[in-house]
Parts: sequence; structure tokens; C-alpha cells
Amino acid sequence: MVKFIRLFRGYVRIRIAGPVPQRFLNLCSVHDISLWNIVAGDGAYEMNVSVADFFRLKPMAIKTKTKVVLLEKRGLPFHMQKWKKRKVFIGGFLFCVLGIYLVSMFLWDIRLVNEGRLTQEMLLSFLQDQGVGYGSLKREVDIDRVEKALRDEYPFIIWTSCKMEGTRLFVYVKENEQSVEERPVQNEPCNLLATVSGNVVSIITRNGVPKVKPGDEVKKGDVLVGGEVPVYNDDETIKEYMYVRSDADVRLETELKYHKTLKLDYQKKVYTGQEKAAYYVRVYKNSFSSAKIPDYEQYDIVTDLKQGKLLNDFYLPIYYGKIKYQEYRYDDFVYTQSEGEALLNYEFEKFCETLQQKGVQIVEKNVKIEKNGRTLRARGKILVEMSDGEPEIISEMKQTGEKNIE
Repeated sequence: MVKFIRLFRGYVRIRIAGPVPQRFLNLCSVHDISLWNIVAGDGAYEMNVSVADFFRLKPMAIKTKTKVVLLEKRGLPFHMQKWKKRKVFIGGFLFCVLGIYLVSMFLWDIRLVNEGRLTQEMLLSFLQDQGVGYGSLKREVDIDRVEKALRDEYPFIIWTSCKMEGTRLFVYVKENEQSVEERPVQNEPCNLLATVSGNVVSIITRNGVPKVKPGDEVKKGDVLVGGEVPVYNDDETIKEYMYVRSDADVRLETELKYHKTLKLDYQKKVYTGQEKAAYYVRVYKNSFSSAKIPDYEQYDIVTDLKQGKLLNDFYLPIYYGKIKYQEYRYDDFVYTQSEGEALLNYEFEKFCETLQQKGVQIVEKNVKIEKNGRTLRARGKILVEMSDGEPEIISEMKQTGEKNIE
């Protein structure tokens, strides 16, 4: 603390030399002049003394015939004198500090951790509707409200957490492994309906009354499992109905139709090789470029931008990088028949692969490609085995002492 006070008030480093330097030091002590860091050497002494006491040394120096030499000035008052000559620099420095402080009060980056069904684009759009986005005041962002709104908006999100670090907002979510369609219909009594026509391969009922058995043929909209469970009396008359939420694993074999057309004549984007690059800077919503937009009729814009930051999580509303304009035109091309057939076959296999990724088992597939003028048509049938059963809430219940159970 004493050292800080001395720096704040300012002090000097001096050297004294004379016939009786000890007497000079004694006189300073008698007159309450504080000296510290005294070092002796080569017949002289070096020491520190406050600025105010320095101007009181003259009488003692004359009386003892001691020579006092000023070696160094230290402390805030001497730095202030130097800064007076650099007013523009000091002003700029203070302006930057103030600017950084003001920028730190806002939100400049939003990151979704573990992207799944909820994508970064979906999150940004949702937060914008909630009044949260780039440039929002951090103290006005209600984390609890955002977390609750996310869970309410997206039923597949079972847990979410938002964390503010620096000028960044991190959004952590955990999604339900089941799809939205597989989730219970609000625990209300319901039937399971067929969404396609086909033959029942297998059925395992966990809740409800099965209405079909393996080998049965069903049509789209037929009830597979009923949620209305009759309770019988001893004389086999219906005493009452209990209503449950139907739950079962039903596998159907059905036929899917496939159709795809391809025109042999097509246009393709061809780059001319003409391009123009420029440096690009965006400060919040205002952008600046080192070049004007070229007068190309058609062009692509390729940007390579980075966001400015001071520390790991202290992002700024400044983006910089390069922007490139690439000219292109559309030229006419023609597929040969073999190229067209290969492309249609590729699209068909890609479609089948997508079905398999959704848990659909392909039993048999057959596709034919026909040419009609300048067009190729792929038509075929795919025999598949798939899980089925769409919940339908039971809205009307029979008035025979009905009872709902889970």
C-alpha cells in the first residue's frame, strides 16, 4: 500500500556526494524527510525521496556542502506530464476501452451445441421470434424463458440449457430418440390406424384390442388396434367399456409405386473464368467492400468471412474476409440414352437407400426405363415390409359406464 501511495504522489531517485554525507542524512531525519532504498557506493549514496521533500533538501545540502544529483523521476505525476503531449493517443485509447465495454454488453454470437433435428438455422429463426438475436442486450435475455419456449415449440426436445459466455450464447439440447410420430398422443385413448394398404405380416399388441391378424389384408384407414376394450358380465353381455391408448408393433407388406422423369435436353451452369475478388468488412449491419459489384449478367458470390474476437468467447460485431464474384452462363447439353439411364438408376437406388434408412425392409424391387421422345421415364414397383400404425384419438365413447385407463 505504501508503494502504491508513493507511485501515486511521485518520487525521484537522487545521488548525494560530499565530505560528510552521514551528516546530510542525519539532518534529513531531524527535519522528517523520508528517504528509502539507500545504497552506498564509490563515496556516494543513492536513494529515493518524495517530490515534496526533494525541494526541502537545498538548505541541508548547502550546510553540509553536499552535491545532490537527480537521477530518475518515477510515479504518476511525471507520466501525466508525458501524456499531455499525447492527447490524441490517450483519447483514442480511452475511446477504445469504452467501446469494448459497450460491445461486451450485447450478444454477438449464438451457437447450437449437438445439432440434430433442430438446426442452427431453425434455432436462429426461433430466437429471432423470441426477440433474441445478434445485437440483443445480454441483460434483457431471459434464459429461463428461452429454455421453456424451446421445449414448448419443439416436442422432440426433452432437455435444454442456455449458457452465456462473453458475448456468446451457447444452446445445449437433448432430443428424444423417437420421432414425433412415434410419441404418445397426449396419453389420450386412441386407436391405431393403417397409413397404407397391404397385408399384415406380424402384430405384437401391448395395449388395446387387435383388430387384425397376420395374413389379413388391410386398407388405408382401417383400424389395426382398437382402444375400446369391452368388459363382459358372467352371461357374456357387455358390462362396460374401458378406453386405453393403443400400443403395438405392426408390420405390413405393401407395394410402393416409383416414378421419375428425366429430360435428355438440359442446361448446365458453366463458369467463364471471369471473376473479381475484393476485401469485405461488415460492422454489425453495415458492409464495406474494396471493389464495386461487377457488371456480370449472371454470377455467384463466394464469401470467406471470419468474425472478429478479442478472446475465446469475446466476439465482436465485426466480420472480415474476402468476397469473390464468379461469372457463369448456361449452356445447352444433351444426355445420351445410356447416361440418362445410368442417372435414373442412380436416383432409384438412392431412393431405396433412403427407405432402408427409415427402417423399411425392401422385399422386391423392379423398375423399367422407357424413352418417350426427348424424355426418359423410370417406372417401377417396390414391395416393402414396414412398421405401421398411426394414432387416432377416440373422441366419442359409448355411454355404458365407460372407464378410461392408461
